[in-house]
Amino acid sequence: MSNNIAESKIHILYIVNKVPGVSYHMLMNAVMESLYLDFFSFGQAYKELVSGNLMDSVPVGTEGGEALGGTELLELTEGGRAILSDLISTINNQTLAHLDSVAEALSEEMIHRAELTASYEPSDIGKYTVKLFCAGDGLPVSVSLTVASEDDAKKICRTWKNGGAAETIKFFDTLKI
Repeated sequence: MSNNIAESKIHILYIVNKVPGVSYHMLMNAVMESLYLDFFSFGQAYKELVSGNLMDSVPVGTEGGEALGGTELLELTEGGRAILSDLISTINNQTLAHLDSVAEALSEEMIHRAELTASYEPSDIGKYTVKLFCAGDGLPVSVSLTVASEDDAKKICRTWKNGGAAETIKFFDTLKI
C-alpha cells in the first residue's frame, strides 16, 4: 500500500496508536504483509520513529523457547501522538479503513496469544517439563508433560502459542509421545 518511508512511518504510528503494546515482531509482520514494505524499509522507518522519540520500545523477555533474546513492545510517545494527530487528515479514507483492519487483526492476534501460554524448564530427572495453558472460551485447560530434549520442549511451546491445541496434538504425533 505504501512505498514511501515518510508515509509508511505515519501508517506505523497509526497502527501502534490503535494497538498499544503490540510487539515489534507482530508489527513487522503485519506491516510487511499489508503495507507492502520490505524488511529494510520497515527497519528504516522503525529506527527513525524510535530515534525520533515518536515511538517507545520496551524490551521484554519471552517464555522458555519462544525466541532467543526477547522482543520489544511498542507504544507511541506524546510526540508521536501529536504528530499523528497533525497528519491523520492526510490519510485517505480507503487507507484508513485498511489500517483499521490491520490494527483489528493485530488486536485479535494479541488476545489469542494472551489466552495461550507455554513454558518449559529442566526437570530433576534430566528431561524437560513443558507447561501449556489455554484460557479461551469454555473451561481453562492446563497440560504438563515431560519430554526428552530441550529442542522438543521449544517446539511444543512454539507450536502451542502459534497454532493452539489442534496443531500441538498433531505435533505430538510426530514425537510419538
